[in-house]
Amino acid sequence: MKVNPYNTVIFLGCLTLVVIALWKLFIFWKKDKTYRFFYGFLITANLVIIQVLLMDFGIQKSYSWILAFFIPFQYLSPVYFTAFICYYLKKEELYVRNRNYLFLPFIGFFVLYTILKINVFLDYTWISREVFTIIHTEIDENSALTFNIILSIWNLMIIHKYENTLGRLSFNQVRKKTQWIKTIVAIFVTFNVIWLLTIILFFIREDISGHFPYYPYWILYLLFYFTFLYLGSKHLNEVAERKESEEEAVQKAIQNFRMSGLNHMFSEEELELIHYDKPSQITGILSYFSTSLFDKNKLEDVLWDIVENCIAYLQLEDCIIYIVDESKNVLVQKAAFGNKNLGERSILSPIEISMGEGIVGQVAQSGEYECVYNVTYDERYVVDDISRKSELAVPIMVDDKVVGVLDSEHSQEGFFNEHHILLFQLIAKLTAKKLAQINIKNTTNITNDNLYFKELHFLMKEAKIYRDSNLGLDSISKMLKISSNYLSQMVNKLSGSNFSDYVNSFRIDDAKSKLKDPKFSNYTILDIALEAGFNSKSTFYSAFKKYTGISPKEYRETP
Repeated sequence: MKVNPYNTVIFLGCLTLVVIALWKLFIFWKKDKTYRFFYGFLITANLVIIQVLLMDFGIQKSYSWILAFFIPFQYLSPVYFTAFICYYLKKEELYVRNRNYLFLPFIGFFVLYTILKINVFLDYTWISREVFTIIHTEIDENSALTFNIILSIWNLMIIHKYENTLGRLSFNQVRKKTQWIKTIVAIFVTFNVIWLLTIILFFIREDISGHFPYYPYWILYLLFYFTFLYLGSKHLNEVAERKESEEEAVQKAIQNFRMSGLNHMFSEEELELIHYDKPSQITGILSYFSTSLFDKNKLEDVLWDIVENCIAYLQLEDCIIYIVDESKNVLVQKAAFGNKNLGERSILSPIEISMGEGIVGQVAQSGEYECVYNVTYDERYVVDDISRKSELAVPIMVDDKVVGVLDSEHSQEGFFNEHHILLFQLIAKLTAKKLAQINIKNTTNITNDNLYFKELHFLMKEAKIYRDSNLGLDSISKMLKISSNYLSQMVNKLSGSNFSDYVNSFRIDDAKSKLKDPKFSNYTILDIALEAGFNSKSTFYSAFKKYTGISPKEYRETP
C-alpha cells in the first residue's frame, strides 16, 4: 500500500503526539511516577501505529535496515497504562509486585522480533516467508489483542478494589473520585472490541487486505489520544496541586504541635532561629531527642543515647561528648559516634584534654562555641583517632557552668554551617536540662496536656492513619519523631490502654459507623473490617466483641 491522504494524516497525528508526549515526559520526569507512565503509554501506543504505517509506505524496501529498530510496543503500551492506573490510585505495590510478569510478553516478542529480523536479512533461511507472514500478521496481532483485553479486565478489578477502600465516603463521592479513570478504561475496552471486530472482518471478507480497514479505528484512536493528552495532563496537575495542598496543611498542623512542644524548653530568640532555619527538620530532630532521653536516668545512658541516636540522625562522620572532671581539671571522653566507638558503649583509646588545651579545652574554658573552617591552620587542634579538616565544639552548660562539650569533626573543609551550629546549641541545651534532672533525682512526667499525644490523636482522628493495617509502634514513632519507648509509655498512661487497644478503638469506631450506615449496606463485614485497618476477620471479631460485647453481625442487625 502506498502513501495516501488517510495514512499520511494518521502518521503525522501520531508523530505529533509522540513529540508532545516526549517533551512532557522530559519536563515531568522528576515528578510523580504517574506522569512518567502516563506519557510513556502515549508514546509507545502511537509508536505501534507509526511502525505499521511505515510498512504501508514501503520504507523497508528502500531502507531495509530500518526494520532493526522495530520493537513490539503493542506489548509495552498496555503495561505502561496499567502502571499509570496503579500509581494514579496509589496502588503502586500491585504494579511492582507483578511487574516481571507484565513484561514477559514484551520480552518474549522482542526476542522473536530479533530472530525474525535476522531471518529476513538472511533471506528467510531459518523461517519460510509463509510462516513469517503468519507470525507477523496473525499470531502477533491476536496475542497482542488478548493481552490488552486481559489487562483491561485487571485494570477494572484494581479500580473496584480501590473503591472498596473508600468506605469513609458516600457512594456518590466514590463514583466521583473514580469516574475519570473508569471512563478511560471503559473507552479502551471499547477500542479492544472494535479491534476484535476489525480482525473478524478479515476472516469474513477474504477480498480485504492491507491496513486500510484499520484507518477509521486509528482515527478514533487519534482523537481520543489528543483528548486524553490534554485532559489527562490537566487532571493530573489538579490532583498533584490538591495533594500538595492537603499534605502542606497536615504538615503545618504537625509542625505547630512540635513548635508548641518546644516553647517551655527554649527562649523566644532561639525559637525564632528555629523558625528561620529549617523548622521541620529541626523540630523533628529535637522531638526525637527529647523523648528518646525520657526514661534515661543515668549519665552514661544519656550521653550514649545522644551520640548513638541523635547525632547519628544528623549523618555526621563522628561525635564525641566530653564531661568535665573537676578533680583533675580535665575533659574526659565519655561517649562517641564514629571511629572511636568500639561497640557496646566502649571508646577506642579515650583521651583526656586539659581545660584550655586544644579547641575543645578552649570551648570548655570560655563557655563559647567554636566552629573552625580548616583545623590545619589552627595550632590548637589536637589529633584524636585521625586528622580531619573541620571541627565544631559546643559547650554543655548547667546553671551557667560548663559541665561538658559536644564536639564533632569532619573530613570536609568548611563542612559545618549555621544550621549545624544552631542544632548543636539546642541539643547541648536539652542535654544540660536532662543532666540537671539527673543531678536532682527528677524525671520528666507525662501529663494530660502532652503535645505528642495530641499530635497522635490528631493523626488518628483527621488523617485516619489507623486504617493502615501495618501501623505499629515503630512506624508511628518515626512519624512523630519520638522514641518508640516514650510512645508506648505515653499511650499507656494517657489512654489507659496499651498501644494495640488504643489503635483498635479508632478502628472499631470506624467499623461501627459503617455497619449502621445504609450507604454501606452492600459492604460485607470483612470489607468493612479491612477498610478500618484490621488485617483479618478473626482479629476484627475478637476486638469488636471486646469493645462492644456483641459480634459485628449482631451489631449490624440491631435496630
